[in-house]
Amino acid sequence: MKTKTSISIDKELWMRLKNLALEQGKDISSILENAIENELISNLDKSLMKYSSKTVSDLDFEPVKPKQQISDLVRSMRDDRENRISGQ
Repeated sequence: MKTKTSISIDKELWMRLKNLALEQGKDISSILENAIENELISNLDKSLMKYSSKTVSDLDFEPVKPKQQISDLVRSMRDDRENRISGQ
């Protein structure tokens, strides 16, 4: 659902935004919505960082030994995931 609103904005800034919209072939509303969403996400990230742990802890685990034969594909996927988690 869309809502109509009015804002006050510097005339030069407004003209630059209109030119950008023309260059990109987009409407001003979509550019503004995108900018607002990005700002809200950025603020959310900052808020989450405030409440998250400030330290990074290493994962310490022993690999699980399979009870039966595992396909090369599954092993490869597990190894890739392990490397991503451990930051390698």
